[in-house]
Amino acid sequence: MEVDTMGVPTFLETGHMQEGFPIRVIHTGNQFNYAAHWHDEVELVLVNGKSARIGVNDHVCELEKGDVLLIKPGDVHCFLPGTEHLTIILFRLELLTGSFTTEAEIQDLGQLFNKTTVIPSNTGSQSNLTQYIDDIITEKKNQKPGYRWLMVSRLYDLIILLLRTKVPVTTDESSSSGWACTSSKKFEFLESVCEYLEEHYAEPIKLEQVAEHIKFSKFHVCKLFKEIKGVTLMEYLNHFRIIKSEWALLFRQDTILEIAIGHGFNNVNSYNRLFKKYNDCTPSEFRKKHRTNITKYGG
Repeated sequence: MEVDTMGVPTFLETGHMQEGFPIRVIHTGNQFNYAAHWHDEVELVLVNGKSARIGVNDHVCELEKGDVLLIKPGDVHCFLPGTEHLTIILFRLELLTGSFTTEAEIQDLGQLFNKTTVIPSNTGSQSNLTQYIDDIITEKKNQKPGYRWLMVSRLYDLIILLLRTKVPVTTDESSSSGWACTSSKKFEFLESVCEYLEEHYAEPIKLEQVAEHIKFSKFHVCKLFKEIKGVTLMEYLNHFRIIKSEWALLFRQDTILEIAIGHGFNNVNSYNRLFKKYNDCTPSEFRKKHRTNITKYGG
């Protein structure tokens, strides 16, 4: 069944997390309707009532008691009439991508959360999944000493279960075809990121600054930029720096070190290495070769 969530106003919902804690638990009532919206948290919905009708992008998920809907960050979704008694857990993926996380583990998480997924109540892993959800809810309700640590621990357990278990799922292909639901949002994201990078390329930009500027998580910025551009954000930034530095090499009298520092590089060695990667020559060789050509042409 289709639903037109694209034809009605949608909004970015923020302010979910309280006191910086990356998990939020919500319980809904007998009837729960909520307008089309999107956000950069993962949303896990457990149906406690008889049924639920949740629009995701342009389709409706018809759910029954015990079903779980895992909504990927950025998908536009709404709660339609016929939805009752839900438990909703929102969490930020930064929680799972600390300094100890490997690139392979980040890719595993990306695959897991790159689509909106229905996990039916009759799957073999459902009992464990529900138990972890119940544990998170119980800890939040009772708030005994250390309860927030245990909530995080149970969330890790839940994620690991999903990673390790080949859960039979039903997925809506239209919901998993891309980030955020429309190409216009992708363009808006890319435009915002590229504008920021091009304005600040001469500064020592950190990923946290880009994420803060566009109000996305670091995880989502990295993942979506690579998905759209085919290169990482830092690869794009460094290539842009190299391109800008070529003009300086040709038309300014600054030293190679001054040009490197003035274009966002920490030292001349990293600048030389990347310059050679993109031009098959060092900055000095580039300057000598092309300045000679410019002089000949000008004469």
